This record gives sequence, structure tokens and C-alpha cells, in this order.
Amino acid sequence: MTHHPGRVPGGTPGGDRGGAPVPAALRPLLRLTLVSLAVTVLTGVVEAWTGPGPVPGPLPGAGIAGPTTPLGLAVLAYGLLLTAALYALVYLPLRERRQWGWVLGIVLCALAVLGDAVDLLVHLLSGRLLPGLLTLALVGVNTVWLVVAGRPAVRAVLR
Repeated sequence: MTHHPGRVPGGTPGGDRGGAPVPAALRPLLRLTLVSLAVTVLTGVVEAWTGPGPVPGPLPGAGIAGPTTPLGLAVLAYGLLLTAALYALVYLPLRERRQWGWVLGIVLCALAVLGDAVDLLVHLLSGRLLPGLLTLALVGVNTVWLVVAGRPAVRAVLR
């Protein structure tokens, strides 16, 4: 049998990280974390491309021109990197069964659901269908994440 780096011989692909396999109770939560990241990134890109909509800002004409300008692309890239870093701060400790990653995930996810609920209202009032649908999907995924995170089986495998 050949040994592959980062995989315990006889282990399951994707379940081992050079150590003990990820408990079955955590797998749905880890998958939901990745789905939430993907929907968040997609929502951010769509919102950047479709613009702020008819909701007025503090100054007429103020703000970044859009993702096609160098500054707009830099801000979009920075936002996506920051988002990925926050998701990594939850995903990696959860994968290692660390309770602090679970707590951080609950706090960030709850805040995201509240913020996304406000965003959803803004999208609906301004008639922006695609960003509204993506935000609705994000609220749904993150709500399911919170429900799964609250399962006793998940809490039981954390240390």
C-alpha cells in the first residue's frame, strides 16, 4: 500500500488531515461552512457587479465606481480575502474539533444572518432580484448552519 502525504493509510479521502478522521457529526457542519463561503463570495461578486442600487448614499456620486476600476477590483479582492480568512478561522479549528472555532462560528454566523436579513430587505425594496435571491440563499444556509451547530452530537465531539 502506498502512503500519500496528509493521509493516514487506510483512512478516508477528505476525512483525514494527517491525524484522526473528522467525526461524522462534524462533516455536515464543515460542508455547510464551505457552502456558506461559496454563496457569500458569489453574492459579494454579484453585488459588486450590479452596483449599490437606488438606495441613496451619504453623498451623491460618492463611493467606488465599480469592480472594473483598479480601486474597485482592489476593494473586491480585499473583501474576498478577508471573507475567506474569517471562514478559515471557523473551518480549520472546527475540522480539528476545537470548541473555540465552534463558538466563533456561531457568533459570526448569527451576526451574518442578522446583517443579511437587513440586506435582503434592502434588495427587495430596491427591486434587485438576483442579489436578493442570493442573499435569501445565504440566510437559509447560515440558518441551517446554526441549527446543525446546535446539535448535541456536534457539541459532544468538540474539545
